[in-house]
Amino acid sequence: MIDLFWLVMAGIGGGILAGLLGVGGGIIYVLVLPYALIKAGVSNELLVQFTIANSIFGVLFASLASNILNIRNHDFYPRESLWVGLPGAFFSILVLATIVSSSWYSITFFYVLLILFLLFMLISLYFQKSENQRKDLSKNKEARLGFAGIVGGSLASLTGLGGGAAVVPILTTQLHLDIKMARSISLAMIFITSLALTAFNLFTYPGEPPLPYQSGYIYFPVVIPLTMGVLIGSLIGNGLGRFFSSATIKILFSILIIVVIIEKLIYLL
Repeated sequence: MIDLFWLVMAGIGGGILAGLLGVGGGIIYVLVLPYALIKAGVSNELLVQFTIANSIFGVLFASLASNILNIRNHDFYPRESLWVGLPGAFFSILVLATIVSSSWYSITFFYVLLILFLLFMLISLYFQKSENQRKDLSKNKEARLGFAGIVGGSLASLTGLGGGAAVVPILTTQLHLDIKMARSISLAMIFITSLALTAFNLFTYPGEPPLPYQSGYIYFPVVIPLTMGVLIGSLIGNGLGRFFSSATIKILFSILIIVVIIEKLIYLL
């Protein structure tokens, strides 16, 4: 039987991260979901596809809750969010259909890519400068925002992390946005992208007889308790985000990345 307690706790942790860091929370979901899905009966051949799909489902609700709170707090940037989110959604579906759904995209390949991606994010955070105000983005603004969305959406499909871990550093280092504004735009992009990916995953046939209460790659006995935790955690994370400084947020994000890298390295070794 799936351990509901750990799924709810993972959801709470991911929801807190979504509200606090603007990364969707998938970085915690990919720690717990492989174990829960194996226990539920998902085959090793499809484990990576199920892990990504169910992680993105949790990311969808984490970003939804966080975006609602951002709108209420007048911390929402619709124009910039669309320029990042729409290219992100298109490329996320493209990468999912052509790469992630292929048989060669194994759990080992997935973990290696995840570790490399997280190491890149850790380095990006180290060289990231603190910005306290919004800079002028008039020069090539749309192109640079669209590039952030393409990178974020593609990596969301490949890793199940939602893409915010790439979008936030790009917006802060390349477009020189304050990390809190970048977090808000990232959460909007994550919602648009994860909505498109979830719709695709719900109606895609995995190629094996389905488990009870399964639709496509989404397994509801796993994602329902995860989502319950996400909704709780998102409220907590958004509250904390208003009190923590940008420097503190960067430190917390770095610690989390290191923890996930160590866990995945232990699995591979």
